[in-house]
Amino acid sequence: MDRISVFARRRRIKNLEDWTLYAILTEAFFLALWPTVAAAAVVFGVITWFLRSRIDTHYKIQSLPFDVPVTIFLLLGALSVFLSSARSLELIYNYCSLVGIYALTYLIVGQTVRKPEQVKLIAQVLGASAVLVVLWGFFQFVFGVSAADVKWTDPDAFPELKKRIFSTLENPNVLAGYLDVMICLALGVLTKVENRAQKIILVVAIILLAACLAMTYSRGAFIAIAVVFAVFGVLKDWRVLILFAIVTALISYSDSNFVNRILSSFSMGDSSEGVRVGIWVSTSAMISDHPFAGIGWGAYQFVYPQYNYYIADPNITIYHAHNLYLNFAAEIGIVGALAFFWYFFGTMFISFGVSERGAEKWFGERLNKIISSSEFLQELSALINEKLADFSNRFLDLFGRKKTKKKIRRSNVLHHEEMNWSEHTREKFSDEETVAAEEKISLGGENISAKIIKLPDAPDEKKSSVDWGDVTKIDDKKFLEGFRLGIGLAFLSMALNGLTDHLLFNIPSAMLMWLLGALGAAINLMMNRE
Repeated sequence: MDRISVFARRRRIKNLEDWTLYAILTEAFFLALWPTVAAAAVVFGVITWFLRSRIDTHYKIQSLPFDVPVTIFLLLGALSVFLSSARSLELIYNYCSLVGIYALTYLIVGQTVRKPEQVKLIAQVLGASAVLVVLWGFFQFVFGVSAADVKWTDPDAFPELKKRIFSTLENPNVLAGYLDVMICLALGVLTKVENRAQKIILVVAIILLAACLAMTYSRGAFIAIAVVFAVFGVLKDWRVLILFAIVTALISYSDSNFVNRILSSFSMGDSSEGVRVGIWVSTSAMISDHPFAGIGWGAYQFVYPQYNYYIADPNITIYHAHNLYLNFAAEIGIVGALAFFWYFFGTMFISFGVSERGAEKWFGERLNKIISSSEFLQELSALINEKLADFSNRFLDLFGRKKTKKKIRRSNVLHHEEMNWSEHTREKFSDEETVAAEEKISLGGENISAKIIKLPDAPDEKKSSVDWGDVTKIDDKKFLEGFRLGIGLAFLSMALNGLTDHLLFNIPSAMLMWLLGALGAAINLMMNRE
């Protein structure tokens, strides 16, 4: 009876573990397709994870690298809601439902994923979902989506631009940010795979993702991914630059609107740029008036009319600051924003191979300096300079130098008399089938009998080296290294996109960021245990 109960208990624990993983896979698949289903999967996953943690006496909660800043961010975010001048049930519900889903995603992914096979499954599901997003984007581009109907362009600045696809993500800029992340993940894995078939598939995937990105006509996202490719190409593989240049040239040749759209980023001719600058000025005033507690999580749209220095139309609602950094500082205060960016950039750094303690120490020291300093702007300027310098050094340390093959000197070659031939080797070389001829040569005044050995036939060079049979097989360590690098590049792209837009305001983008952040932490723990 006891034995049966033990087996039943183990089976129950295994079922709960599997259900939690299935919930994570469901979230990963649906977050870009149907966010409501993804959120429901998160809740279900938390329930199964909690039950498993209560039943399994051997289960231990693992400490993730940036639990401290995440906790600070969550607490200060909640505090900002209750101290907000726009406090309401709507704000409380917004914080609990949205930030709650983000935190629960971070929890169940970070506490469940502990094996390379689980990471591979999540990566495959993310890839399958991305395929559907891209296909729907191509469908929209072929059959038409009128930019005039959704008003995502300035008709005066771009009179010929009639299409901007958004696929399943409701907004072209949000889709573009999502595609940037997927390109980075594929690029990271591409650096580690050795199978040629896998390389071909990843290159094709990157090209298709880039083509879909071009159809969004998102300037910030394109410039962000261009910077990622430029840094990667210079420090890792220059062929990436050629690939990016060819794809960009083909897109530019086939669509002149794309070129005009990208070049407009460096001028103030588009009304959206002028609006952004006006919003940034207003947001800076919010931060100045509420530096510690902020205006409240999700309260931007309610507080902005008090700082409406640019947009006079009261019918237009501004939901966020169109800048990741300003928006967080305005809504949850400077300290809360710094806690979030401690987690955000810390995740990026450990994904690039920086040690956990190094990243935490770096952010902790600078956080103390900023808080205790009376000369805020001067300290912030020094911080930015140091960060850029450290970031460059870490990139260089990450990619490193290529190993050179060691040349063999003739003096290191053993003389034939010094070789210790085994009996098996003597028998092998004395076999008549392996001896092509026997000659006598003069060496040092002595005649020596030498046997000429037949070498095995060289492989047929005309045969294709692409093995499509092993396309799904990849070494666990190489995959983890590549996917972790991809997560680092993805966070870099999000950081660059954050300069001109607050993409994390969108639910799918934020869910994806927290999921990848927890995966990066879990991978870091896995690799440190090896």
